[in-house]
Amino acid sequence: MQKFDFFPFLNTDWNSIHLEILENALFTGDTSWYYPHMISPFNRLYFIIEGEIYLENEHGRQTLFPGHMYLIPAFSCYTYGCPKSIRKFYMHFNMELLPGVDLFSRLETIRQLPFDDFLLETILTELKKESLSGLLHLKSIIWQVLYEFFLHAANNADYLERFKGFFRQKQVLEYLSANLHAGLRIPDISNDLHIPRHILSRTFRQDTGQGLKEYMELLLLQKARNLLLHTSMPIFEIAETLGFSDPFYFSRFFKKTEHISPREYRQQRF
Repeated sequence: MQKFDFFPFLNTDWNSIHLEILENALFTGDTSWYYPHMISPFNRLYFIIEGEIYLENEHGRQTLFPGHMYLIPAFSCYTYGCPKSIRKFYMHFNMELLPGVDLFSRLETIRQLPFDDFLLETILTELKKESLSGLLHLKSIIWQVLYEFFLHAANNADYLERFKGFFRQKQVLEYLSANLHAGLRIPDISNDLHIPRHILSRTFRQDTGQGLKEYMELLLLQKARNLLLHTSMPIFEIAETLGFSDPFYFSRFFKKTEHISPREYRQQRF
C-alpha cells in the first residue's frame, strides 16, 4: 500500500515571491555622505558596523546605530546624512509579492532589528568566496533576515490587509508585468483579458485604492528609475525600451513626477 499526502501550495506558490538583489557593498564614509530628499525605487537593508547615520523627513530624525540592521522601505522619502563617519554593509533589493507589488514598500516606517557580529561575518565571508556553496548559504541567510523583518512588520494587523485587493487583481498585474509599455492603454487590457472596460477600471480602483491608469504610470516610472540607477543604458535607449516615441517624451513623463530630468536622477545615485 502506498499513500501520498501532496502539498500543492509548494508547487504553485514557491515562485510567487521574487527577491532581486540590485546592489550590495561594504561602505566606509564621512560627512560627505549626504543626500537630501531621496526617494528610491527599491528597499534598503543596512547593517551598521561603526559610527552612525541619520535619516530625516517631515516626521523627524531617526539615528541608525551600530549593532542594528535597518530596513528602509522602497519609495519612502528621507534625507540621508552622516554626522562624523560610518562603516556599514548594505543591500538594495526588491521583493515582489505580486508583479509590481513589493512586500515591504507599503511599510510606513523604518524597521530595526539587532544583529550579532557572527551573522555579518558569515555574510561577508560567503560573499568573498564567490562559490556556489557560498551563494546557496547566502540565500538562506538573507531570506531568514528578511523573514524576521516580515514578522516584525506583520505584527501590525493592518499590514497584511493592504495586499488582499492586489491578490484579487492578480490577472491584471500579471498582464501588466508582461505587456507594460508607454503606449499601453486600458482598452487594450480590457480587450485582451475580455473584461468590460468599466468593470476593469472600477474593480481595480476598489481593490487597490488606485486608478488603473495611475498605477500603470507608477509601474512605468518604477521601471525607468531602476534602468537609470542600475544599468548603463543610454537614456534614448531606455526611452525606446519603455515604449516612448522619443527621449523628449520620456523626459517629460519622468519630470512630471520626479521634478528632475532622467540624466539628473542618474547622477544623484548613491
